[in-house]
Amino acid sequence: MARFGRLRLKKDGKPRLVLGVHPVPTMVTLGNLLCGFGAIVLAMRAENPPSDFYNFNAHDCLRVSGMLIFAAMVFDVLDGKVARWTKSTSKFGMEMDSLCDVVSFGVAPAVLVKAMIDLQLKTEHPFPMLDRFVWPMLAAYVCCAALRLARYNVEAETGHRDFFFGMPSPGAAGCVASLCILIIPSDHARVVGPIQQIQQMAAMDSWLEASRRDVFFPVLVAMPFLMLLLAILMVTRVHYPHVGDRLLRGKKSFMHLMILGLALVLTAMLHEIMLAVAFNGYMLFGLVNELRYQFVPSQRPKEWDVEARPPEPPQAAAASAAPPVAPAAPGAPAAPPAPPTDAQS
Repeated sequence: MARFGRLRLKKDGKPRLVLGVHPVPTMVTLGNLLCGFGAIVLAMRAENPPSDFYNFNAHDCLRVSGMLIFAAMVFDVLDGKVARWTKSTSKFGMEMDSLCDVVSFGVAPAVLVKAMIDLQLKTEHPFPMLDRFVWPMLAAYVCCAALRLARYNVEAETGHRDFFFGMPSPGAAGCVASLCILIIPSDHARVVGPIQQIQQMAAMDSWLEASRRDVFFPVLVAMPFLMLLLAILMVTRVHYPHVGDRLLRGKKSFMHLMILGLALVLTAMLHEIMLAVAFNGYMLFGLVNELRYQFVPSQRPKEWDVEARPPEPPQAAAASAAPPVAPAAPGAPAAPPAPPTDAQS
C-alpha cells in the first residue's frame, strides 16, 4: 500500500521524496481511526455535553460514542475487503490497520467505561469502587488489546483460517460497547406516525427503560471486571471462530439465509439487546468451548492442535530453501562456489 524512497515522475523525470499509497483502502482504514477518535471525544464530553449541538446531553454523548465503536468495526471489515478487491494488500496496510484498531478497539472502549463511571460518581448513587482500583483494570484492557494486535501481525502469515488465537479485539470492544448502549437510559421519546404506532413504541420504550433502570448500576459495577476478563482472553490461546467466514463464505442453504435475515431484522428492531447478546454470547461461547475441549481431549478438533508459529527469519528460510549439494567424487575437481543469495549478501 505504500512505498518510501526517491521516485521519478514520468513527465519531467525530476526525483522527489514521496509516500505512495493506494487511496481507497487507506481512506477506509482512516475511517476506522476517525470513528475511534470521535468515540473518545464524545465520551470525554459527557460531563460537559455540547448543548448547542442538537441539544445533546450526557447520555446522548455516551450512546453515540458506543455507536461509533460499532461504526469503526464496519470500516475494519471493509478495509480488508476493499484492499483485496483493488489488489492493494500490503504489509503497510496491515500495520496501519492494527494501529487504528488500538485506538478504536483498545483506547475508545476504556475511555467510554471510564466516562460512565465518572458520570456516576456525581449522582446520588456513587460508584462503590475507588478510582485507583478501576483505573488499572481499564489500563490492562488497553495494554492487552495492543499486545493482541501485535501478536496477530506476527502470526498473520502462519495463523489458522478457521479460528483466532485469543479473543479478537473488535469482539472485545463489541462486548463493552454493546453493554454500555444497553444500560444507558434514553431521555428522548421516539417520534413516529400513526397513533397506534406511538402507543406501541411508547410501551416498548417504557419496558426498555424499566429494564435499564434495574440493570444499569449492577452492570456498571461489573464492567471493570468484565474488561479485565476480556483483557486476559485477548492474550490467551483460547480458540475463537471466524464468525464472518462461517456465516458468509461458501455456499449456504436457504434455511441458513432465512435465519441470518431474521437475526438482522431483530438486530434492527432491538439493537440494544441483540448486540449485547451476540457479542457477549460470542465471548462466552469461545471460553466454554475451550474449557470443554480441555476437560474432554478426545472431542478436541484435530485442527486445534496446529499452533501458530512466527515466520522464519530470512536467513533460516534461505538456508532451508537451498538445494542439497551432492558430495564430489574422489579425484574430481571441486565445484565452483554458488553465488550468494540476498539473505547472505
